[in-house]
Amino acid sequence: MYMVLLYSMPRRKFSLVPFFVVLALFVAFPIPASAGPSSTNYELEQYGFDSGGGDNSTSSNFNLFGEAGGLELNNISSTNYAVNAGLTETLQTDVPSAPTFTNPATNYDRLKCVINTGDNPTDTLYAIAISDDDFTTTNYVQNDNTIGPILGSEDWQTYSNWGGSTGVFIRSLTQDTTYRIKVKAKRGDFTESDYGPTASATTSVPSMTFGISAANLAFNNLNSGNNYTDDSKSTTLTTSTNAYNGYAVYGRETGPLSFASETIPDYSSPNSSPTVWSNTGFGYTTNDNSLSGGTSDRFTSGGPKYAGFPTSIPGDPVADHTGPIEDNPIVNEQFTISYRVSGDNTTKAGNYTNTVTYVVVPIY
Repeated sequence: MYMVLLYSMPRRKFSLVPFFVVLALFVAFPIPASAGPSSTNYELEQYGFDSGGGDNSTSSNFNLFGEAGGLELNNISSTNYAVNAGLTETLQTDVPSAPTFTNPATNYDRLKCVINTGDNPTDTLYAIAISDDDFTTTNYVQNDNTIGPILGSEDWQTYSNWGGSTGVFIRSLTQDTTYRIKVKAKRGDFTESDYGPTASATTSVPSMTFGISAANLAFNNLNSGNNYTDDSKSTTLTTSTNAYNGYAVYGRETGPLSFASETIPDYSSPNSSPTVWSNTGFGYTTNDNSLSGGTSDRFTSGGPKYAGFPTSIPGDPVADHTGPIEDNPIVNEQFTISYRVSGDNTTKAGNYTNTVTYVVVPIY
């Protein structure tokens, strides 16, 4: 930009004095402003340096992180959230919500934890802190689901590794104790969140109850009218327990059915290989179609099949429930032991007796 000023001198009557015009030229240039970062097409005239925001604005081609104001002193906090002073190194993971913490099977040494991920992506890692004194002291869930005083790098695991929606059982806990847990997250360097809210659950005490339907059984008289056979008697076994690995019931007898010096022998087939009844003797069958100690359905498949009682301790397995028992305790579970006795016309008449003992063993 420039300006042109024109001046003219007055005209007078002087001889030989020429007329002339004086031109004064003034050129003004703009003073440049302070420029910001720029490219060929854009210039950022105003800009600041501050912490990254927790949210963003997006379009199909651009992604703009909002700018959060920096704090100079102390922090702003509430029960569940805190804004710390100064700049955040980079974007942090979301603080996990309180985990789901339960004791679904009334266990005495373990509790179930399901992590709540919030909006964190699938590759986020989580650490679990646990305490039995409201975090006066703190332990950490290890990668084998026990607890320990040190949080190692291997103890940070993904949601999937922590059991996903099924969760994991935190083990090696003390019975009849209330525990609190809380979870924090990270995804790469400098992204570790604070711990989220706590959740609590309480371990139970070991328990076991066991009962039989009758203390005494009397067989029918054996005679030609019933082919010297009675298979109508049975005992119902009822068990409740929170033993993590279930239980087993063993049966044994004091000896064969006896009258004075006479006996009715035990049925010859063993527990490991029972058979459909044949010949004479005293034996039993069970309706437990998943019994351990051999083929699981050996008494029920093609049965009933029978075996004779042993006299040795602890006896043979007649009913059981194998573990682990994680989500539902065993409550009033029943199995039926049915008996059969057969003689013949040479068996001496009399009252034959013996004692059968059942022993239940919880498997903790």
